[in-house]
Amino acid sequence: MDTAANTSTYGLWLLLGIVFSPFYLMLGGWLFGRPRELRLPLIGIGFLVGLTVVAWGGMALFAWFLNVAFY
Repeated sequence: MDTAANTSTYGLWLLLGIVFSPFYLMLGGWLFGRPRELRLPLIGIGFLVGLTVVAWGGMALFAWFLNVAFY
């Protein structure tokens, strides 16, 4: 078995299972907690999705800039 593939598989499980567990608990609390009001979890999830899109967009723009500037 390839060592690099095995290491990346462990890293993926570590990232998705352990590192993101507070995120999963936060989403679970928003969606299944009491008092139940649908508007607030949707605002929170929309905020997290927007933050993720801005972060990935900024990284993509920065990578494009580096590609244009140095290659």
